[in-house]
Amino acid sequence: MKSYHLKAITLAIMLCIPLHASADTKSWEWLGEYTMNHDGWIGTLSIRENKADCMTSSWCSMAIHYKTSKGEHYQGRIEKINEKGQHMVFHLNFPNNTQKFDAYLFSWDKNKMAGITYWGGRKFGFYATK
Repeated sequence: MKSYHLKAITLAIMLCIPLHASADTKSWEWLGEYTMNHDGWIGTLSIRENKADCMTSSWCSMAIHYKTSKGEHYQGRIEKINEKGQHMVFHLNFPNNTQKFDAYLFSWDKNKMAGITYWGGRKFGFYATK
């Protein structure tokens, strides 16, 4: 009987919490170091604060950087983060190719992202974990 009441109370509480509350993302939740796999290419994606004093966007003070598994370093830029904060578009400056990434931070586990990247006119999947 106690188990039934506990389940009922838990369900009632869960129904009272708006679903979108945890789905929205703050820009600082993107910050961190991620192990990234983009179609088999393994590396480390870093999103950090760059201490820029800017007011143009919520991401203008963020810097993005990628390090390959061979230790090669590449800078990037963040193009935008959507109004809910969950979708980021960024570009990495690889040699002879600036590669676009459409990334989505997971709604309930902000330590993971996944999305697609574009290369040679094709789309490829990627994922990253803090």
